[in-house]
Amino acid sequence: MKIVLLAIVIAAVVFGIRWLKKTLRRSKREALPFTIPADASISTVPLLTEKESALYNLLQLVVQERYLVLAQVPLWSFIAVDAQDTARSNILRRIALKRVDFVLIHPGSCHAEYVVQIEEDSPEPAKAEGQRIIESVLIAAGIKLVKVQSKASYSLPDLAARLELHAEE
Repeated sequence: MKIVLLAIVIAAVVFGIRWLKKTLRRSKREALPFTIPADASISTVPLLTEKESALYNLLQLVVQERYLVLAQVPLWSFIAVDAQDTARSNILRRIALKRVDFVLIHPGSCHAEYVVQIEEDSPEPAKAEGQRIIESVLIAAGIKLVKVQSKASYSLPDLAARLELHAEE
């Protein structure tokens, strides 16, 4: 009995020492200032492609002052998930790296009302699954989804009709 108790105490001490070392290493890493290595290169890249930029400009013209148009927005940044811990964590994990092409934000409430997604002709399976996740979250949140074809060109009236925006609004 004494041997078993001694073994448990030794195991607890070893575990405690390892945990303490790990914690100290982690705090040292976090305390170090962020530096960019000398051999690293950081530069800017375009946020939007030419087609996305053209669609962005068209959206700006269509919505005028009714909505704010944001591009390449992470899904989690305009969605609130109210669920129990594990369900909430699972949902947030699934949407963590998903982003939408364009979000139309009501300027008064600052809530997303529309999401405009550019649809490819034959998306890769991973992208198609990501799109299904985005669609289910948008439906659950009550946000209208408008899909536009990547190779199509739209006129102002066409896009206004797709967004169900009329002159009297």
